Amino acid sequence: MTHKKIGLALGSGGARGWAHIGVIQALLEAEIKIDYVAGTSIGAFVGAFYAAGGLRQLEEFVRSLDWRTIVSLLDLEFPDKGLLDGGKVYELLQEHLLSMQLEETEVPFHCVATDLLNQQSVTFKSGSLVDAVRASISIPGVFTPFEKDGVYYIDGGVINPVPVDVVKEMGCDLAIAVNLNHQYPQCPDGGNANTSVLSESASTASDRESSLEQPEFPEQPQPTDENDTNQPDPQSSQPDSQAKDADQATQDRDFIVTMRSQYESVQTSLSQKINNWLPERKQESPEAKNNQCPNIFDVIGNAINMMEQQVTEVKLAALPPDILIQPNLSQYGIFDFHCAEEIIQVGYEQTKSQLAEIEKMLAADED
Repeated sequence: MTHKKIGLALGSGGARGWAHIGVIQALLEAEIKIDYVAGTSIGAFVGAFYAAGGLRQLEEFVRSLDWRTIVSLLDLEFPDKGLLDGGKVYELLQEHLLSMQLEETEVPFHCVATDLLNQQSVTFKSGSLVDAVRASISIPGVFTPFEKDGVYYIDGGVINPVPVDVVKEMGCDLAIAVNLNHQYPQCPDGGNANTSVLSESASTASDRESSLEQPEFPEQPQPTDENDTNQPDPQSSQPDSQAKDADQATQDRDFIVTMRSQYESVQTSLSQKINNWLPERKQESPEAKNNQCPNIFDVIGNAINMMEQQVTEVKLAALPPDILIQPNLSQYGIFDFHCAEEIIQVGYEQTKSQLAEIEKMLAADED
């Protein structure tokens, strides 16, 4: 009896990728040995930790995530390349994966990213594990592209959301793929069931817009007419001139104080606007969510969902895996990283429900 080499292809999907942790746990509990791992985007993130022997530490970390921790990882940029610089996430990867190379992982691991300028999928097979993962998770418009050796990389899910081809090229006999980008049903009122907790009400957004008031500047002295014969003689009004200088100095100080006050007001308003980009810190009722106006993260997230769903369907039809695991995660948005406990459980239960199918296929091939 020969052992069939099993390859695991972990797909993209943002925060829904925490389900990969549950998938791996269920496979390991059933003593199904994973021989190869390939990952795209969040699949690369989770896959790298598993391949490096750090899945337990990753699970502990993501289960502890709250908004304070999540916000601490968001290094906001002026959006010329992306909303987030990604430096803090890079530091997090370095802290846990250290200087490990792809060739050094306990389980063979490959990572997929997209070459932005050449518009092609790239598979990292060697080199820095941290660099490979950072390149793969560069969600367009959210993270700035990752530059390495003159090449700009963005999220691997743009072209290859579920890297079945990669894990098969690694040499597996049986490919198990995890697709997080399926089943996005429409709500009864026409809204998207996948709208995440990032949304906000239109009236709230309007109120914030009106809160950015125009600065009020002190009235400046009007210039005098040089031809006015009623002007006093400068030489005969030196005390008046000194008084004017004192008044001007007072006005200057008042102007500086006003400008400082206005700066602080604008700074506070901009800070509030930045905070409003971030996910809401409370769960809304389904009815409230349906009436919310999508913010920038919702727009980016749902656009990526639609794109990757279409690409995934084409890719899987062209090169289907032997086993396809598709957890139903349509109620979670790609930025719902604080929902790790529930998302992990969904991945775990879905895989448990398919264990008989997996074991049957393994037994048939090993006979």
